[in-house]
Amino acid sequence: MSLWLVACSCLALVSFVFFCAWSCYSAWKAHNDRQELAKLRQINQQYQEELLSLHQQAVEAENYLQEVRLLDQRVRKMTGMNDRGDKSSRSGSTSTVPRPSSRSGSSLEPSIVDQQFSRINSEAVQARETLQLLEKDLKEYYAYLAALPDHWPVRGRVTSGFGMRSNPFSGRGSEFHNGVDFGVSYGAPVEAAGDGVVTFTGYLSGFGHTVVISHGYGYKSSYCHLSRSLVRPGERVTKGQKIALAGSSGRSTGPHLHFIIEKDGKEIDPLTVLK
Repeated sequence: MSLWLVACSCLALVSFVFFCAWSCYSAWKAHNDRQELAKLRQINQQYQEELLSLHQQAVEAENYLQEVRLLDQRVRKMTGMNDRGDKSSRSGSTSTVPRPSSRSGSSLEPSIVDQQFSRINSEAVQARETLQLLEKDLKEYYAYLAALPDHWPVRGRVTSGFGMRSNPFSGRGSEFHNGVDFGVSYGAPVEAAGDGVVTFTGYLSGFGHTVVISHGYGYKSSYCHLSRSLVRPGERVTKGQKIALAGSSGRSTGPHLHFIIEKDGKEIDPLTVLK
């Protein structure tokens, strides 16, 4: 009987110890799980905040790209250059970056954010290419503006215009005047009407001492009846650069500059180009 009581007591003690141990383990496990869950929730919250931040950055990047597109369009409109038809310049004015759904609050899928950045990166490449083309177009445009012979070659009034006129020597009959005459004093500075390359300096029958400049883009200008040339053939000149001194050489009634502009090989009225 005593052995049975001892055995029961031992079993009860072991059961109690096991129960206590299991209770402690369960309590520890529950506490540990709660801590782990709290950490996971914190990590998930940080993860969602980072995703939301990335999404906001994507929206800002999209808005920046849209500003670039609009700037490209405004610059092309101001300069009169045609739109090359790039996708980045044809895009609408509204952002295409999706906003977080109201159902899911601020939650965003990583794949969605990745897609946003992938698309924005693609559009950024297109925008860069567009701006590079725009830069090239602007350089060409400004080169054209610099070459355009629209700078008045002398400070003087127009004494004879382009077209038919009466003969200045005999006063009888008429003749075609292929340029514009400016009344100036002998030795007055003569300036290049635009950037270009000097193609001729020398004496021409009727025109006297002459300088001819090729401006490119189909334009050529001639400066006649000079007293002296200050440039040589092959020399590059810039708009407004002094290239000669006015005179009265050749068939002339007095000191003046006879100024000619040709476009695509045809003489045109210089006053339609000069500004």
